[in-house]
Amino acid sequence: MKEQPYNRQKCVEYANRWALSRNPAYYDYEKIGGDCTNFASQCIYAGSGVMNTNSWYYQNANNKSPSWTGVEFLYDFLTKNQSIGPHAVEVRSK
Repeated sequence: MKEQPYNRQKCVEYANRWALSRNPAYYDYEKIGGDCTNFASQCIYAGSGVMNTNSWYYQNANNKSPSWTGVEFLYDFLTKNQSIGPHAVEVRSK
């Protein structure tokens, strides 16, 4: 499997574009628990360009992975992902 390089600039551009408004392509979870992880996932997706259709994905409000909108699930996906999609490592502050 070939790694897809992460484009940090695309992530930043997406965040700047949608931080004060809403991308209509995604459901607004603000009134049912919060929308922060949904927005973070959108930004990460903008930078990666790849969804993991088994573990981290969004099709619509009723067809999404728990990791798209749940903090703990997103953390687990990013730090344990051994497949397609973005990866992360935990960095402890000093």
